[in-house]
Amino acid sequence: MRHYPTWPPFHPLRVLALLSTVVPFYACADSGVSSIPSDAGVDSGGDGGDREPVEEGTYFVRDDDGRVMILRGMNIMSSSKGDPERLPDLEEADVERYARQWGFNVVRYLIFWDAVEPSPGVYDTAYFDKTEERLNWFANQGVHVILDMHQDVYAQRFCCDGAPEWAIEDDGLPFVQNPVWSLNYFAPAVRAAFDNFFDFAGSHGALQDHFAGAWAAVVARFKDHPAVLGYDILNEPSPGSAYDASDITVTPNDGPAAEFDRTLFTEFYQRMISAIREVDQDGWIFYEPRVAAPANGQPSFIRALDDPRGGESRIAYAPHLYSVRMEFNQRYAPATDTTLQNWETNRNIETGAQKAPLLLGEWGFDPNWPEAGVFMRELLDMGDRMMLGWTYWSYDPGGWGIWERDELGQFVERENANALVRPYPQRVAGIPRVFSYDPDTRVFKLAFDPSPSATLPTEIYLPAARHYADGWSIEGCDEDQDCAWTWDPDPEILRILTPNRSARVELIITPGG
Repeated sequence: MRHYPTWPPFHPLRVLALLSTVVPFYACADSGVSSIPSDAGVDSGGDGGDREPVEEGTYFVRDDDGRVMILRGMNIMSSSKGDPERLPDLEEADVERYARQWGFNVVRYLIFWDAVEPSPGVYDTAYFDKTEERLNWFANQGVHVILDMHQDVYAQRFCCDGAPEWAIEDDGLPFVQNPVWSLNYFAPAVRAAFDNFFDFAGSHGALQDHFAGAWAAVVARFKDHPAVLGYDILNEPSPGSAYDASDITVTPNDGPAAEFDRTLFTEFYQRMISAIREVDQDGWIFYEPRVAAPANGQPSFIRALDDPRGGESRIAYAPHLYSVRMEFNQRYAPATDTTLQNWETNRNIETGAQKAPLLLGEWGFDPNWPEAGVFMRELLDMGDRMMLGWTYWSYDPGGWGIWERDELGQFVERENANALVRPYPQRVAGIPRVFSYDPDTRVFKLAFDPSPSATLPTEIYLPAARHYADGWSIEGCDEDQDCAWTWDPDPEILRILTPNRSARVELIITPGG
């Protein structure tokens, strides 16, 4: 598999480069039987009656049956960027492991404009066919797919990946490739390419028309595929000449980046949403803030987007998270690094304004950095606290990943997999109000207001073989109060049945009997 010489399958120099330009009842793990605890209490909180619960400040992606979905998984995968066919170094066995061994239920799957539309108006059906083959693997394992139109530094000419050669309008400005890939964003030719792409009213407005057409072709081909959940419009877009590296640490609300967000960037997203909706009324559409600064916890200023579909909006927000301080120092400093706090605050403001579900589209780091485990713990706790979905960067072996190959080329799981793989509610027949997992005590908690009309269960991924080898107990589900549960040991799914119930359910899962 060919890779870029300066492009590892992770981001160790992403921000380092940018900073250089600025300052009761026991259940055996192998049991497949149903069990109903007789002495576990249920909090009767909630409004009672038969009213449907409503979202209150936190918004969720839902399945076709109306259940809330918490999406957890990885990006697949960086190896696609260097592959001549823009395909991941992936086999069907990888996907089975992904779902069965790690309990992931979503993948952010990289696709590329230069592969979709190699010539103007010509779409590569062979690329679609090979992509569909891989999507079928995910469908067979019940894994949802978000198709991510990926780019880094605009196009391959500028070191990396994204737009086809014919879609580069760089005003003839110079470009000398920097060996540190992320510094190429500041090259005059790259700035111009992004400026011309986003300036729809300018002389190169056809670029966005082509991009919208490429998305329409992708959506037309895959909208009915059983694995496809939705579409991530564009990975880490750069504001071109408005990209000031100083914004990464402090982004003023009246600067060029903020103005870009409010005008050209918002208009671009609205245009792409409309183009996708002309083909698919039901798929989820994911949008991202601009590159770098929001990932470091800084604000985005994208205006509220409208979903022209009939019915409730299906627009979701998919920002990334990479700590500048942590990547620069290659260690985490819990006492002084405020990235997580800033990120949580600003993302809550932004999703509240859009009333959008939140998916953390990329995050990752080298597990060998000092205090990396602390950062992992704090970020995962934040994810549970915010009840958000996430996709880790990335599935590639080694580097930042959770597996590697041994000297014989065989799969070996890395230690950081035990932190990433943890209990979470995959589907909730109602509205989740809070959930958490404590890896020290191995206690998982979930409180949700059930839908009294629900006919399908709440489903909790419980990695029993990994975290509960001594068995587990469940409290808070009593048959006398319209709650029962079943355990399926093969996919390690705990199903909670709450027919005709509206009172809040509060579950506690603890290790042992």
